[in-house]
Amino acid sequence: MAARTTQSAERIVEKVVERITVIREREKLPDRRKGYTQKAVVGGHKVYLRTGEYDDGRIGEIFIDMHKEGAALRSFINNFAIAVSLGLQYGVPLDEYVDAFTFTRFEPAGAVQGNDTIKMATSILDYVFRELAISYMGRYELAHV
Repeated sequence: MAARTTQSAERIVEKVVERITVIREREKLPDRRKGYTQKAVVGGHKVYLRTGEYDDGRIGEIFIDMHKEGAALRSFINNFAIAVSLGLQYGVPLDEYVDAFTFTRFEPAGAVQGNDTIKMATSILDYVFRELAISYMGRYELAHV
């Protein structure tokens, strides 16, 4: 009986799980900020990509404007850009977005006009995140020229 009690006492394993949650504060952009605006045509649809930068040159926000599109698509794209901007301000690295959204496929897609390095895009999001990867991360493997 004593041997069996010793064996069962040895089988009991204590598992302690410690979960550390780090909540990062939002890093707000300065009131006056730098950035750029890139106008392009993707598959016959005009797209304006505007960026906002921190003082050290890191990207902190994006705006995506499309013209001659339905109100639903335009609103969805604008809100998507807001969500990405909030993620960037809370510390999500740009390369996470680039890896997630390049090579996504949906219309409008096709030939890109107005951009010197990107000649084809499989979607608006593919174009936007290729442009951001090239401009802010130097990822020229996503360029075509």
